[in-house]
Amino acid sequence: MGLLVATVYPMAAERWLATSGVRPVAGVLLGVGLASLLLWRGVVKETPAPWALRLGLLSLPALALLTDDALYLRLVPVAIQFLIGAYFLLSLRGGSSILQETAKRIHPYAPDFIGPYCRKVTVVFAAFFALQGLAVAWIAFDPPTEGWGFASGILAWAPVMAATVVEWGVRKSHFRYYGTGPIDRVLSKWLPSEATEVGRRSLDYVRRMRAELGMPPP
Repeated sequence: MGLLVATVYPMAAERWLATSGVRPVAGVLLGVGLASLLLWRGVVKETPAPWALRLGLLSLPALALLTDDALYLRLVPVAIQFLIGAYFLLSLRGGSSILQETAKRIHPYAPDFIGPYCRKVTVVFAAFFALQGLAVAWIAFDPPTEGWGFASGILAWAPVMAATVVEWGVRKSHFRYYGTGPIDRVLSKWLPSEATEVGRRSLDYVRRMRAELGMPPP
């Protein structure tokens, strides 16, 4: 949902600004943001970042409303990039990481030895979002005549999608943990688990867990 907002908002805002001006867009964005924040706070008690960061994001439409300056609305995608980076860094507190917690939600029996890898990748993605934020900030302060929304939305998130695919490939080649899907079957032949120490460790863990759960061996 957050990714959808981050990609769609810039293009929608650009079109709306052209027809309605700064203050109507800022007012609606601020109202929707506050309502969403209060509703989310009532539903979810734990969040990946302090509420102060979320409120800081809402300060941008508030400033746009006060000053009638579209710059603050163009800075919203910038703030989103830095906010996501903050989520990643703050998740490192306590020895875990957002990627490890996500892995455990998807695979409840995921081994603890994935922790160091997840922490390193979490730091890499935090830095990646910071760099993305700087790039989108440059576009916000020096916007093109047209196409700011596309550049700050779809175009800005394309490298994130590419980095995610690259990380998936790195993770597969590192841990060599495979499921039963067609892609995993091909990879298991190209990159067999038995060929590396980490792969053998992953395979041994999978075998032990399947045995404990009364499942057939992989």
